[in-house]
Amino acid sequence: MENIAAPSAQPLALSSPLPPLSVVLDSNVWIDILVFDDPATRPIRAALESRALEALIDAWCLAELTRVLDYPQFVKMNIDKGQALEIVARLSTLVAPQAPEDERPLPKCKDRDDQKFLELAHASRAAWLVSKDRAVLKLAKRIAHDFAFRIAEPKPFVIAVEAQLHATIDSSTH
Repeated sequence: MENIAAPSAQPLALSSPLPPLSVVLDSNVWIDILVFDDPATRPIRAALESRALEALIDAWCLAELTRVLDYPQFVKMNIDKGQALEIVARLSTLVAPQAPEDERPLPKCKDRDDQKFLELAHASRAAWLVSKDRAVLKLAKRIAHDFAFRIAEPKPFVIAVEAQLHATIDSSTH
């Protein structure tokens, strides 16, 4: 269990009585959750643990995360790769690749390695793609305008989802 970030004891910021919100997490966000226990990703992990969020992952994205966990900096940190991948399996839903019904092509990401995250979010009808990759984030406005999902970094994602959740709860109680 060495160097694998444990779930924090902070309150579940994204907990909700509503069905889980589907998201795709880029590898860098998974690493922040699994390795670094980044404060910006703690509410995401808590929401995954409580099932308020459903992280969708496919074989391509899982393969990249598996490869990233072998990077020298993580090997030096003695990251337990098996345990990290068990946590991903527990906190995510593995989905089969599928062609989206929408025939419009997605914009091409400058970083070709990140195109798979856009494709997964689109094909799986995820509500959000959470990433810290600049090339992905540059597509956020265009994706939000032309496709049915949004892109954000972890902290703005948490703020937006919490605001949306509070608005939904407020409107249902009035």
